[in-house]
Amino acid sequence: MTKTLVNRQPRTMTPLPFRNLMSRNLFNDFFNQFLSETDGELPQMMSVSMDVAETDQAFEIQVDLPGIDLDDIDIQIDNNTLTIRGQRNEQTEEKDEEKQYHRVERYSGSFARSVVLPNSVNEDETAAEFKDGVLKIVVPKSDEAKPRKIAINR
Repeated sequence: MTKTLVNRQPRTMTPLPFRNLMSRNLFNDFFNQFLSETDGELPQMMSVSMDVAETDQAFEIQVDLPGIDLDDIDIQIDNNTLTIRGQRNEQTEEKDEEKQYHRVERYSGSFARSVVLPNSVNEDETAAEFKDGVLKIVVPKSDEAKPRKIAINR
């Protein structure tokens, strides 16, 4: 039995920049119109950036919250889940006949971020600080969870 190899010519394809991005957006837009109650647009929720780090003594969480008032931030720990909620109020600017916006990207509205912490934290000694638009939360580890040096007997 012999197999015949067919020599195929390579296809010429004109690359379309952002083709994958465009098709993904079309796909999302198509399904979003069925999920929304308001003219095909989903209610937008703010997205905030969060860093979670661990040291020998504690877990440190930093959240970027520019333009948010301290009174509009709520922090809770429940069943070892740290939840940060907040609200950025809409900026009320008077209409200016001479000002024409070309792009508006700053969101207003609510946000919520959660992170599950291990059982080995001391929730009662959790401390939070808000400075220059950055929320820093320190959740200390319980004494059982802290690393201990074991002495070796001679």
